[in-house]
Amino acid sequence: MKQIPKTELSPTNGCIIDTKWTLGPLSYHASAAGKVKAEPSKEIIRLPEIVLYDHAGFGGAYARTNLSFHYVGDFWNDRISCLIVVSGIWRFYRDEYYKGPSWDLGPGYYESFFAEKGPDDVVSSFEAIALT
Repeated sequence: MKQIPKTELSPTNGCIIDTKWTLGPLSYHASAAGKVKAEPSKEIIRLPEIVLYDHAGFGGAYARTNLSFHYVGDFWNDRISCLIVVSGIWRFYRDEYYKGPSWDLGPGYYESFFAEKGPDDVVSSFEAIALT
């Protein structure tokens, strides 16, 4: 079994693959090597996505994901100091399995995102709750 670094957010570190988002019509292709020309969708749909950082000011270890985590893993637990919400609305929880006090954040740069809402380095789980 491949060893996953503790700094990597992965299914072995508590990832939940979210299938609740509706992406609109998709076409089926038996192979990507076909020469069938596909018309691009005119509808713009952005899946939720965030970038997490270990230190305030967007420093230290970082991870980019569009998945919800019921537990962020031993490395990231109570260690997330700032983040970028690329798209979507995300709910961050103090405790694992989406429990305890929570904070909702929409698109933007959060250089020290708990300064106004509570103490730093307290996130144990997070989930995407809406598209933007």
